[in-house]
Order: sequence, then structure tokens, then C-alpha cells
Amino acid sequence: MKTLIAYATRYGTTEECAHYLAERLPGEVEARDIRRKRERAEGFDAIVVAGPIYAGRVMRAVERFCEVNREALLRAKVGLFICCLYSGERAQAELEAAFPPWLTAHARIRKVVGGAIELKRLTLPDRFLVRAVGDSDIRRIRFDELDAVAEALKELR
Repeated sequence: MKTLIAYATRYGTTEECAHYLAERLPGEVEARDIRRKRERAEGFDAIVVAGPIYAGRVMRAVERFCEVNREALLRAKVGLFICCLYSGERAQAELEAAFPPWLTAHARIRKVVGGAIELKRLTLPDRFLVRAVGDSDIRRIRFDELDAVAEALKELR
């Protein structure tokens, strides 16, 4: 199976999660940062789309990737994940809002995999926004959820 993990990242957490997932999948796997150029999703059996949530929205690069690659996404086995610090119902609401309804309905895998904040890496405006969360670094990546994504993708073969 040929798999694409298409992700956008701002400070590296989603990239870390994408590469963690890529290492756990069999077959040909490509993890691509979709912020750099207009990535095409043609020719993949499975596609995982991932992005972080900032101020209640997924990065524009993720939205653009989904729009540009709608046909390829609808032909492939699709998994979705977001990185965010919320859990429970709020996290699920963020996940549902992050992707277009047609893609969420088509996706076989949908996960919230936690997130991380490393204060020294943030821009000044982002540091100001994060002050509401606290004054220290946060690391809540759910590697168990990424492992669940990997296992679910293996079962889709």
C-alpha cells in the first residue's frame, strides 16, 4: 500500500506526529509538509491529512490541500488527525470543524492526538495567546492515538 501523510505544522508538533506515524506503517510511505508547495495526492492508496488547531481553526494549508485534492481524497482510504490541547467533547468538536464535511464523512479514521507548546519557539503574538493556558511548556502528545491510527491503516489494506 502506498500512503501519503500530508501535514501542515507551525512549530513542529504535527510534523513530529506525522513522522512518528510514518515509521509505523508498512509499504511505501511519504510524509509531506503541505505548506511548502501545492502537493498533489494522486496515486496513493491511503492518505492521512493532519494539522494543528490554532484559535479554533486548522491551518489554511490543510484546507487548501483538501480543496485541491478532493477527487484523490475521495478515491483513497482516508485518515484525519489534528493536534490540539483539548480533550473530550471539545477536542471532537475541533476535529469535526477542522475538515470539510465531505471529507470527515468519507474518512475511516478520525483522531485527536494531543499537542505540545514549547514557549521559547512561539512568536510573540502566539505567546500572548497561550498565556491563558499557562507559563510553562506543555507536552501532551497522545502516541497511543497515533499507534491506533497506524493499526487502523494496516487493517484497511
